[in-house]
Amino acid sequence: MGEIDRLVPSGIIEQWVYHLRRQRARAADAIWLIDQGFTIHDGKDGVPTFDATARVRAEHETVVAEVTALLRLYDGINLGQVDEAA
Repeated sequence: MGEIDRLVPSGIIEQWVYHLRRQRARAADAIWLIDQGFTIHDGKDGVPTFDATARVRAEHETVVAEVTALLRLYDGINLGQVDEAA
């Protein structure tokens, strides 16, 4: 399959980037809260049944890493410094 050229208005791209940065900030805030001793529990009917803190922290760490990589790519494209291997 060949490469398909699609034009996406810059305003839409900027919205996506804004939301990605916001998502990364929220994930980083959640990690900070967990590091301060807050816990997250799965439960039923308001009764905690399982400590899900480690799982949730890992998910947030993944979000931070993936969004950071996307934003690096975005910045590289805008600065004309895209790594061809990426």
